[in-house]
Amino acid sequence: MPNMSHQTYRMYSPSLDAMMREVLHTLGDIDFAAEVELEKVEVSARDPKLNEHLKSKIRAAHWERRQPYVDLLETLRRQQHRQSFAA
Repeated sequence: MPNMSHQTYRMYSPSLDAMMREVLHTLGDIDFAAEVELEKVEVSARDPKLNEHLKSKIRAAHWERRQPYVDLLETLRRQQHRQSFAA
């Protein structure tokens, strides 16, 4: 049996885990919605220049919409990391 006294156990807050899962779920929804919009443009736009312009606008809006959640997720990860070493 291995010596367990030398292992480091990390303790995570269940509330942080739940918040992180919720943020990841929201990011997935945002990414899916953007993919749907990009696909609609791909199917409907006939003019290649218009197509690229619309896709560029969708990508910019996608990034703007998701960035606050990415920032929040990073903050939650840092909190989780601090908690794991404080325990």
